[in-house]
Amino acid sequence: MALKIAFSEVVALRSAAPLMRDGVYERLRSDILTCEFKPGSQIHEQGLAQRYAVSKSPIRDALLRLQEQQLVEVLPRKGYRVKPISVSDAREMYEMRLLLEQSCLRRAIDSTPQDELRRLDRFLTVPSNIDLPSWIAYNRNFHIAIAQACGNQRMARASIEVIEQFDRLTYTGIASLGDRQALQRFVGEHREIVRALQDRDKRRVCALAREHIENSRKRLLDRLAELMVVP
Repeated sequence: MALKIAFSEVVALRSAAPLMRDGVYERLRSDILTCEFKPGSQIHEQGLAQRYAVSKSPIRDALLRLQEQQLVEVLPRKGYRVKPISVSDAREMYEMRLLLEQSCLRRAIDSTPQDELRRLDRFLTVPSNIDLPSWIAYNRNFHIAIAQACGNQRMARASIEVIEQFDRLTYTGIASLGDRQALQRFVGEHREIVRALQDRDKRRVCALAREHIENSRKRLLDRLAELMVVP
């Protein structure tokens, strides 16, 4: 009996290890994408292990995965650095987002039932006193909902993969505004997109999406020029 218990404990530990490593990776990745760790900031294994209350081993695994995703880089003998936002990368990401989001909107107009489009009404308003982290989460969820509404799973997955990398771009682009009225204005842009989508006005919804994304791109690039980030 003792042997069986010991064996079951070993099995449980082995199965829990990947879950713990995945959990650390997801939390660290989220903290980078939401700018809990600012672009360009240094991070260290020991500090991260203390922050997430784990050993260094899952931290190393998470950092290796994040290196592969170009979110962190090794600083020899100094630890790691959250990769600065590259202007060229940002431009490429906005180009991808525009192509994917307009494709999702066109397909949603062609194939998505009206009752499903009506579910987007939940994004038409946000609280007047919403804080920046909550707004960024709302913004991410809005664009993910647009992707999911297209009805093409592969297209949706590709779009969501890009959208989930936008949190730190969004944060950088609007953090300096310090104005809740600006956040409400962006919600107004979302509202117009939803209404045009529900009206199945393909030309208008694509034009609105382009304007919305171009405005976001311009805000970010202006901000990056101020910060003198990697060209």
